[in-house]
Amino acid sequence: MTDEPGANGDGARELPIAEPPQRVSGLRFPASWRLPGKPADLTAAAEDAWRQTGFQMGDDLRQLQAGIDLQLALAKTGYTPGARTMIMAGFAGLWSRAFLGTTDAAGLIRRGGYQSALALIRQAIEFVAAQANLGHELDSWRRWTHEAYGRHTETRSIEVGTGHYFGGEAIAGDPHLRVIYRAASDFARPNFGPTALLVANEANHERYPLIFADEAFHLGWAQLQLGWLLRLGLIQLHTAMHLPQQFPAPSELREQIVAYVAEIERLLSDPSRCRVEEVEDEAGRRRHLLVEFRRQSADAPRRLLF
Repeated sequence: MTDEPGANGDGARELPIAEPPQRVSGLRFPASWRLPGKPADLTAAAEDAWRQTGFQMGDDLRQLQAGIDLQLALAKTGYTPGARTMIMAGFAGLWSRAFLGTTDAAGLIRRGGYQSALALIRQAIEFVAAQANLGHELDSWRRWTHEAYGRHTETRSIEVGTGHYFGGEAIAGDPHLRVIYRAASDFARPNFGPTALLVANEANHERYPLIFADEAFHLGWAQLQLGWLLRLGLIQLHTAMHLPQQFPAPSELREQIVAYVAEIERLLSDPSRCRVEEVEDEAGRRRHLLVEFRRQSADAPRRLLF
């Protein structure tokens, strides 16, 4: 995370960083965007997962597509001449990466690639959070624009620079982002518990039924991960709606977004839906409680603590 802009180590205020020297040119947006289509070479298990996801999670997929359409319409307002600045580009660049990560993750979820989708979801959270935080730390973006693309003599290269940035405060400050990010991170890493959940779903204290490269449909994973993507879409729309100078949405689009948010909140509030809750144990540790977890709708739901 960057330091607070405008302050040095002695608490004195620094002069504001000048506006970026670049101008936004060649700005392009896709005319439309669809969720990934069905691959031609799926395994039998992934083929069945694609079919069952479309049947059992159809509402989620339709609402995810509707959210993608709204995001694209809102992002396109950045093309407005008064909005077409490098400040807009700073937000839009992170948004673009979150947008692609979200749609790519949706394609994996539809084919039973739940473990691969976890890393993309975690990444998308970081991009969404970075946008939410960037408005408070624009000098970090301005500073990078001034330092980037210079000539590095020693290596005879163009020095782009990494421009390290992470929106940790936005993750910590949002109750939804915090829970999803911690869970997606812990489940995506090589931790033993989540690994067992992905490769030996029915394991217990007596048996460990290992399934290597499991791509079978799992209702719990599909509900959990598609729900996370829908929630990220709401946070993305909320962030951009509060950037009217960069994304000046017309009133009709804003009304469509407000109605969409209400519909998604209703969908995600279903108590029978698989979800992760954050709980604190006797030692004061924050842990993940996986609720309503089951492979098929007819199975008895389980509550699993990690």
